[in-house]
Amino acid sequence: MTAILVIDDEPAVCSVIKLLLGREGLTVVTCADGQAALNVLPTQDFAAALIDLGLEPVQGRHVIESVRAAKPALPIVVMSGVLVGEADDHLPGLHAEIEGLHRLPKPFKPQSLIELVSSIMTPRRKEVETARAAAVAG
Repeated sequence: MTAILVIDDEPAVCSVIKLLLGREGLTVVTCADGQAALNVLPTQDFAAALIDLGLEPVQGRHVIESVRAAKPALPIVVMSGVLVGEADDHLPGLHAEIEGLHRLPKPFKPQSLIELVSSIMTPRRKEVETARAAAVAG
């Protein structure tokens, strides 16, 4: 199974994401705050991280920057209600054009979450399959 790291201080959001992505065959590790996430990040090889921008006391932006510094290739999904209808200049440094950075406005529809995570996971699954095939052949 592939693990997704979800960082959100709302237990209901974590539970819903865990349920929805679990149905898609993904393992979901949830953290209720940024510090817990930064502690668990090095313990597993996560396929993606879903991070609430409004985290406290360690702000979501700091968690995003720390995750990006620790795992530069890890896809990050920024979740927040402020993403709805906001221009990129309201979130400096978190532009949608940054490779591997995705946005998921809250509240989100289950299908939007599933489609976004699937679009992130498809290339990563192909990489894993190719690596396994090469290991078997080699």
